[in-house]
Amino acid sequence: WFDSCNDNQRNYILRGLLDRCKVPQMHMLSMVMAPILHKTCPFNCEDMLAWLPTHIAHKILVYLDPVSLCQCSLVNRSWYRMANDPKLWIRLCNQPQWIPSEYANVKRYAQGWNNDQQNVPWKMIFGERYRLYRNWMKGYCSIRKFEGHSQGISCVKFDESRIITSSYDKKVKVWDIRTNSPWSAMTLTGHTGTVRCMDLKENRLVTGSCDCTIKVWDLHMSQTWSSVVCRATLLGHQHTVRCLQMEGDFVISGSYDRTLRIWDIRTKTCMKILWGHTDCVLCLHYVDNLLASGSYDCTIKIWNMQTGICLNTLEGHERAVTCLKIANGQIISGSVDRNIMFWDFRTGECIRKLDWITSEGHTAPIRCLQADHWRIVSAADDKTIKVWCLKSGKRLATFVGHQDGVTHLQFNDRVIVSGSYDTSVRLWDFSVC
Repeated sequence: WFDSCNDNQRNYILRGLLDRCKVPQMHMLSMVMAPILHKTCPFNCEDMLAWLPTHIAHKILVYLDPVSLCQCSLVNRSWYRMANDPKLWIRLCNQPQWIPSEYANVKRYAQGWNNDQQNVPWKMIFGERYRLYRNWMKGYCSIRKFEGHSQGISCVKFDESRIITSSYDKKVKVWDIRTNSPWSAMTLTGHTGTVRCMDLKENRLVTGSCDCTIKVWDLHMSQTWSSVVCRATLLGHQHTVRCLQMEGDFVISGSYDRTLRIWDIRTKTCMKILWGHTDCVLCLHYVDNLLASGSYDCTIKIWNMQTGICLNTLEGHERAVTCLKIANGQIISGSVDRNIMFWDFRTGECIRKLDWITSEGHTAPIRCLQADHWRIVSAADDKTIKVWCLKSGKRLATFVGHQDGVTHLQFNDRVIVSGSYDTSVRLWDFSVC
């Protein structure tokens, strides 16, 4: 009799039966009906993402982290196309933690690559950066060792082709970073005391020494020849020149004579003397007309470079302030008291402290630190190098290798170059693993 009914009658009968069905019957019906209904569906009828408009699917995928995005590309061809959309990878490449340090302050960095961004292999570019980040966090690196100094290393600087090292043996050595040779390419002599600090910009090197002088050198090095000329000697400090920074044709220096001086390299004259510290000046950093200096008097002073006026004095360290950097709108400082402190230079307040008890910090006096837009790298007399998250203060990695205290370091996205009291220089290369 059911076969003799029309569609309306059949629908009426089924509706009446469904009203009398319990959960077990409804479950059985769903199991029976599913394969029957899917016979007439397109192959991707269950793929909700593929059925969405492209711009909506894109807005969903931007919430994924890089690993999840790569996993999505393995689901099917449709997801592969969506997950490899260059716009997704451009967005990741432009996030602060993935921008190379040298481009961190360049606005709209990604657009500098190509007018047609669709042709740029953004996923591959991000993959390289992610690999570097992983190597930093896991400690995957190759280590090259440079030996040649007879006493401990006091300072290290490097660029794409050279490593410059100074030592308590009163010598400055230049090493070719592009070769595996452990021997220096040239040795600079001229200072009569230990060289305590250096700065390198292109082919100009500035050195400060225990002989109270600052020397300006021109360095030129190629695969076939090299030359070095001392262009100027700056006289004025009455004690060891402990720290310096070069900005164009100007040099800012700090000394054990408790002063900071600003020099004009072109005229070889001291333009300004900054007084205020009550003990030796040990470190300084200059950014955007703002100068910060740290001293054996346990304070940090902030100066206006144009007027020479001390704007603020930061107090909180219990012992000498040995190193500091201005980064991300704050001052980060390290001290003989083994603490790293973060300061709001506008208010003078300490906003965070990293110590060896609560933060897995250094267990001996901190000798040096450097920071970029997302990380801090510090080193200490405990023979370790530590990497920290600038935003959270979390310790990310610890590197061990030197046989004595680490005195100085410099880093970029690919390498750390460090020097130690053990007379060696080490290059930690994260790009080859």
